[in-house]
This record gives sequence, C-alpha cells and structure tokens, in this order.
Amino acid sequence: MIRALFFDLDGTLLNSNKRVDDSSVDAIRWARKMGAKAYFASARSPRLDQTLLWTEREFSLFDGGVYCNGACAYINGEMTYSFIDADVVNEIIEIVSEFQNVHLSLHMPEEGYAFNFPPDASMDQTWGLKNARIVPIDDGAIHATTKILVFYDRLVDSKNVLPDALVNVFHDKIGDRARFYVTDQGKTVQFSNKGVSKLSAIQRIQKMLFLKDDEISVFGDDVNDLEMISYYKNSVCMGNGAPQVKEKAGFVTRSNDENGIAHAIHNYLFEMEGRK
Repeated sequence: MIRALFFDLDGTLLNSNKRVDDSSVDAIRWARKMGAKAYFASARSPRLDQTLLWTEREFSLFDGGVYCNGACAYINGEMTYSFIDADVVNEIIEIVSEFQNVHLSLHMPEEGYAFNFPPDASMDQTWGLKNARIVPIDDGAIHATTKILVFYDRLVDSKNVLPDALVNVFHDKIGDRARFYVTDQGKTVQFSNKGVSKLSAIQRIQKMLFLKDDEISVFGDDVNDLEMISYYKNSVCMGNGAPQVKEKAGFVTRSNDENGIAHAIHNYLFEMEGRK
C-alpha cells in the first residue's frame, strides 16, 4: 500500500511552462483521500511562492517538502538546514573564477542569495529575487551556504552547456568533499553538503512516519533524482526523463506535458492495489 508520494518539481510535477497541471492536482488530491501523504523533493530553494508563483492551490497538496536536493527540509512546520563546508565553498568559488562567463550563486537560509555577478531585473521571477536577501560573497555567506549553483547566462533561458573542463575539475577537486550533480542536460552544476541528498531527506521523513520502503513512491526525471529512483521499487520516471533514470525506474510514465503524474498514480501505483 502506497502511503507517501514524493515528487521532483522541474521536469516532473511541473510542465514545460513551470505549472502544475490540473490533472496532477486532481490525482494528488485523490491519492491523499486514499490515505497517502504527499511531499515534493526539489533542487529549488524555499521560495516557490516567488519563483513559481505558487498559491494555496499548490501548497495545499503537500504535507511538507524537500528543497536544495535535501539540504533543506520542511517537516511538521519546521525548516531544517544542512550547510556545505566553508573550505569547499571557497574552493568552488575559486575554481569558477578561472572560467570566463561562468556564474555562481550561493543559497542561504532566510531567503538569502549571493552571486559572483550583479543580478538584474531579468532574474526577479525566475530566481524569486523580489524581497530576497541579496548579500555579498563574504565569510557570513560562505559559512551559511546550503546549496551552490553554477551556470551560464544568469540561468534565465540559458542554452549553453558548461565546459567539460570545469566539470572535470569539480570531479577531481570537489567530488569526495561535497555532493554534486550535473543537471539540465549539462547546463547547470548543483552542490550540497556531502551527507545530504533527496534520498536521505526522504528517508528522514519515512522514519518519522514509520513507513516501509514499499510504502513509498518517488517521481523524478533528472540525474539528481537517480539515487531515490534507484532505491525505491515503486519509483516513477517521467517520459521526458534522462535515459539512466528511466533505466532504474520501476515505471516509466508519460511526459510532464502529457499528464504523466496522473497516469502513473491511476494506472500504476494505485492500480496495483486495486484502488484505481
């Protein structure tokens, strides 16, 4: 029996227009009526009301959420954080500075951001910078970093893939000291504390709810979802997902633009239990 659902956002619960389809809303509400709890598990920072313009329509679907690839979690009305080691943050900043036009952002609690470039108005909604706390890259920011994002072109509609040389340096110098993912078809690199991941955050929630592994279902599409997709047998990869994620998933559903969430909930997870 499925008792908890965890959804990645971009490329999974969100369609290509960064909206949650009505079919997904209805399916999650139905699953909750069947007794399941619902959570999101995202790389995004905790500003979904700003970055995605979420309202009660979206927030009311969930019992909590995982942000920053597991470095932040909102559970039982409380937000918890895990920080990247300051020496690692400093080294990532130094590495990025050696590559022309590569940008970097540090993400902190209390809606804090620090950038290695001056953010402009084009970033306000995409990044949720309206009313955000933007600070310089200094000791305070470095010691309070939950997530680092590396990218080109302010990340707004970026089409440029990060250079292999940069990714190789990250592998060689940072790989065993922080958890990092190359995502968005090579256009971004995401860093978090070595000890955290979406899976580790989900397992914390699972333990609090006294759930077995086969009572959990996870949904994802990109490489930062691979660990949780591989771990849980009731895992779902979107039809638009990365090939290596599809390979490990228990079920491959339709794409995020083709009612993939609703299709999986009604025709895979709950059909197995005769509760379609």
